Amino acid sequence: MMLEDYPLIGVSEEDKTRRRVLAVAAALEIIKASVAAPNAYAGRDKLSKDIEYTRDKIGELADAIQAALEGPEQP
Repeated sequence: MMLEDYPLIGVSEEDKTRRRVLAVAAALEIIKASVAAPNAYAGRDKLSKDIEYTRDKIGELADAIQAALEGPEQP
């Protein structure tokens, strides 16, 4: 599993960077699976839509993955 080494304890700058890299890598895996799936587009249209979606959504998806892994903020 890609996220098995996700640092849940420790908040050093290195840990924060590692968390983000792992979340973005997980987001790319999800997008890769989505791109491989058939949809209403074909050829260049499909490629264009896939690139557009990836550009627009990868940060949002990585944010959601990080939020799910880290849970609610602790006071």
